[in-house]
Amino acid sequence: MTTVMMSPMHRMELLKRIADNPSIPSPPPMVMRVLEKASKPDTTVAELSQLIQVDAGLSGKVLRIVNSALFGLSRPASSVQRALAVVGVNSTRLLLLATCLPEMWDPKKMAPQLRQRYWRASVAGAIVAHALSQRMRYRDAEDDMAAALLRDLGELILSKLHAREMDEVFREPAEALVESQCDLEQRRCGMDHASVSAFILDRWRLPKEMTEAIRHHHRAAGGSYTTDISERRAWLLEFASRAAYLLLYPEQTSILQALQKLALERFRMNDETLHQFLVSLSRKMAEFASLLQVDLGNFVDFESILARASEELVRLSVAASSEGQKAIELTRRAESEAQRWRQEAVFDPLTKIFNRRFLELKLNELCGRTEPHLGPWGLMFIDLDGFKPLNDRFGHPFGDLVLCEVANSLNRVVRNGDIVVRYGGDEFCVLSESIDEDGLYALSKRVWQAINELRVIQGNSEGRVGASIGAVCQRPGNKCGSPQQLLAAADRAMYAAKATGKNRIVFLDSPDLIASPPPAPIEPQEVRR
Repeated sequence: MTTVMMSPMHRMELLKRIADNPSIPSPPPMVMRVLEKASKPDTTVAELSQLIQVDAGLSGKVLRIVNSALFGLSRPASSVQRALAVVGVNSTRLLLLATCLPEMWDPKKMAPQLRQRYWRASVAGAIVAHALSQRMRYRDAEDDMAAALLRDLGELILSKLHAREMDEVFREPAEALVESQCDLEQRRCGMDHASVSAFILDRWRLPKEMTEAIRHHHRAAGGSYTTDISERRAWLLEFASRAAYLLLYPEQTSILQALQKLALERFRMNDETLHQFLVSLSRKMAEFASLLQVDLGNFVDFESILARASEELVRLSVAASSEGQKAIELTRRAESEAQRWRQEAVFDPLTKIFNRRFLELKLNELCGRTEPHLGPWGLMFIDLDGFKPLNDRFGHPFGDLVLCEVANSLNRVVRNGDIVVRYGGDEFCVLSESIDEDGLYALSKRVWQAINELRVIQGNSEGRVGASIGAVCQRPGNKCGSPQQLLAAADRAMYAAKATGKNRIVFLDSPDLIASPPPAPIEPQEVRR
C-alpha cells in the first residue's frame, strides 16, 4: 500500500498545481464567459441570454435542460431568455457547468470501470438530491442537483494524476469506501476528491454555499460552514452520496442501514417512506442520463436492490440468533418479509409504472398532513375512451401495447416528482405534490392532449384513444378524509366527464372534498367546478 504524508501547506500548493495543470480539462471558453458574467451580482437575464445565444450549441443545451421533465414547465420555453427567466441566473450557470462535464471528460475515453462508477454515482446523486430538495421544500432544488452532479469531479482528477493510487482506493472493500473514502485518498494521494472538487469549483467562481457543501459532503457533521445553506446542502449531498453507494454496491446491507439512519434522523423518513422515495426515481435517472448523453451500462434500479437488501437483513438476523425459538420466529418473519416484497410490489408488471398499492400508500401519507406550509397537492383520475372497442377488434396484445404507450406518454408530460399510476384496466392516475389549482388544471390539459395525440400502430393495426379526466386539488388542513374518499371524489369528477360526452376534463377544486356534491353534467371540453 502506498501512503503519502503531507502538511496542509504542501497540500494547498499541490491543489494549486492541479488547478493549473494543462492536462486537467476546464469548461469550454464560452461556458467560462457565462460563468464569469453570471458571477457578477448586477447581471440581468437579458444580458446573460444575449451572451448564450451567440453559441448555438450552448443555446440548445440550455433549452434542452430547461424543457426537460426536471422542470415540468406547463409549456416549453421557446427562447433562451424565457428559459433563463424560468430557472434564474444562478441555476442556469450551475446546470450549464454540470452538463458540460461529459464534453470535458469524454466518457468514451475513460476506463470502463471508472466511467460506470463515476457516471452512475453522479447521475443517481443528482436526481436523489433534486427530489429530496423538493420533498424538503428547499427553494433551490436545481442548485442542489448541480452540486450533487459536480461533487465527485475530484475523483476524475485524482484518477488522471494518481491512477495507481486511486486503483488501490477503489479496490478497498465497499464498507471501507463508504465510510472512509476520503481518508483512503488522503493516505494514498495526499488529498481527497471532495477537497479537490471544492477547490476546482471555487476557482471556477461557483458560490461558496456550493463549494463548502461539496468539501464536506462525506462528513457533513464535521464540517465548518459560513451559511445555513452550506450546512443543509452538505447533509443533502451526504444523503445523495450514500444513496449512490447503494447502487454501486447493492450487496452491502450496511449501506442501506446507514442510509436508513440518516434518512430518519435528518429528513424524517422512516424505512417505508425511504423505500417509496427511492423507487420512484429510477425512471428519472435514466432520463437524466439520456439528457447528459452518458451510458450508465447495466443499471440496476432501486426497487430490486431494496427488495434484495431487506430480505438479506432479515436473513442475517436469523443467522445471528443462537436461541432456537427466536431463530424460528425470525425465520418466519424473513419468509413473511420476502412474501410481502413479492406480493406487494409497487410497480405494474405490464406498463412498468406505479400500481394502485403505491398510490394508496402515498395518499395515506398526504391525507395525514396538516401543516399548511407543505402546500397543496392534486390527483387526476383518467379513464381511456374508446379502449374497449380497440381491445375487442385487434386483440389483447394490441390493447396491452396501447396501455404501455399511454403510460409512456403520461411519463413524458408530467413534472419531475409526479407519480404516474396504472390504477387498473384502462384507468390511470397522476398524483402531484406542491401544485395549486391553476398548476393542476394546466397539467390536466397537457395529459389530455398527450393522450389525444397518441397514435398506436402495430402491423396493420392502428388505434387512437381519448381520455375522460377528473381532477381534484387539496390543501393541508382541509377535510380530505381517507385515500378512498379522495379517490372517490376524483372518480366522481371523471364520471361527470363521461356523462357529458367523454374525452374532456372536469376539475373539482372544492376545499372540502367530502362535503362536495357531485359535479353537475357539463358540456365544455374543459370545466372547472
